[in-house]
Amino acid sequence: MARLSGGCLCGRVRYAAESEGAIVDYCHCDTCRRSTGGATVAWMQVRPDRFRVTAGAATYRSSPGATRHFCPACGSQLYMTDTEGRSVGITLGTLDDKNAVAPAAHGWDGGRPGWLCLADGLPRFAGSPDYDS
Repeated sequence: MARLSGGCLCGRVRYAAESEGAIVDYCHCDTCRRSTGGATVAWMQVRPDRFRVTAGAATYRSSPGATRHFCPACGSQLYMTDTEGRSVGITLGTLDDKNAVAPAAHGWDGGRPGWLCLADGLPRFAGSPDYDS
């Protein structure tokens, strides 16, 4: 199990997480793309007891089942939570160690822009991955 840390662009918001049992994948859904401004976003989902905010954060209810947490100063989106309290999804781009974990699949690949080609050989799911239901 790796103990990881991360934070926003300006450093106001910080978090700590443990990677044991994490699910790591890309998401190509419209909500993730629009909320990050990126063509896709890579996530690490951990159990809530393996995550803690160590400084700052603000929230935005992005859909009926999810709340996104970001820095109120620089706007970096850092993580999201579900209403059931099952997991915390951490954006991989906010980890201090950019090589700590790597995606193992693509979720919502049906929403991926046609011009984005990631020829990594990872499993692809047109919608929500089977393990994410």
